[in-house]
Amino acid sequence: MTLSLIFFMFRLNNINLNNEANHLLKDLYNMDSGEYSLRNGILYQNNYKIGSKAYFKASGDVKIDKYKNVRFNLVYNDKCISKTYMGNIIINNGKCTPFKKITIKVNRNNNKISFISNTKNLDYKLSDTDDFLGEWIHEDYKDNLVLKSYNEGTNYIWFKDSDGNLSGTISFKVDCLYTSKAKYDNKVFYCSGSTVKLDGMDFVVIKDDLMTIKLMKFLPIDEKLSHCKKDSNEYCNEKNIYNWDNSYVNYYLNNEFVKELSSKTQEDLLDSDICTDLNSRCNDELCIGRSRDEINRRNFKCLKYSTSKVRIISYEEFNYVYNKATNKDVLNGYYSSINSFYKNNASSVQYDRSIYVYEDLYKNMNIKPVIVLFK
Repeated sequence: MTLSLIFFMFRLNNINLNNEANHLLKDLYNMDSGEYSLRNGILYQNNYKIGSKAYFKASGDVKIDKYKNVRFNLVYNDKCISKTYMGNIIINNGKCTPFKKITIKVNRNNNKISFISNTKNLDYKLSDTDDFLGEWIHEDYKDNLVLKSYNEGTNYIWFKDSDGNLSGTISFKVDCLYTSKAKYDNKVFYCSGSTVKLDGMDFVVIKDDLMTIKLMKFLPIDEKLSHCKKDSNEYCNEKNIYNWDNSYVNYYLNNEFVKELSSKTQEDLLDSDICTDLNSRCNDELCIGRSRDEINRRNFKCLKYSTSKVRIISYEEFNYVYNKATNKDVLNGYYSSINSFYKNNASSVQYDRSIYVYEDLYKNMNIKPVIVLFK
């Protein structure tokens, strides 16, 4: 009976201490980041008292990081009340032990980022901004965690252990590889504007992503092509309004040019959905010629699409690679684009960035095929 009473009193005391610590924690979450101290229940920062509010008469160190995560080691009588940044409040008998420090070393190789830690089995969180947002991810690894990223610019990562100890904010940059007519390797992260060799042809990298790469042939195909044919009803003509799905360029690329690609490349080709809805408008322009990805990303609406494995460049893609490319010469020449803002006009782009150039649908134009490959 006596032992049961002692156990009950011990448990009740811990419950009360936990409630007191949670009451303090609630207020700490509303304070600015910084280092604080609790002295006999009064909170201080830089030896200045924080208000007049008193808490339970514990003493110890408190730290609030810039994301408003809180940790503390507080001593109350013969007990330690502690909390790691990401952990719960724990009450133990005896002295407080220092928090475990997580150290991370970062190595980069193109888009492969290696994180070497003094602690194993860490969870991690990634973001492209210093906001501490996102989900915690756990991966089993032996010596170091290796991530593959295609997010250029500054990235941020945080690590935590099973006790809730948190690493500092680690920022790192992913570097793409700029190449000039190098043999294409699907394991390499290429810079936009790089040129690669594929199936005996030179291609310009428009955009390289985690799962796909978008390429445009560096030189036009040998034959100049027009979209419409006056002497054929299979393609657009004077009676049949131009659209990508009835363009001779579309037919040629997906039935003739595609045969110049190796069987492996043909297997890796991904379909591109192109808007062919003559009535849909994207702001003040027609949606025709825009990709499904662009339309969805910009919250536009298209009711009709045509699917092609080989196509030509869009204005959005031309602008993207123009702004990214170190050497603008990769966009050399004067060639047809897929956009059309009026029912009876096709369009072209030029190396000097003269875009939105309208062309006669029957004019033979330079054609640079665009393909998207699954990696």
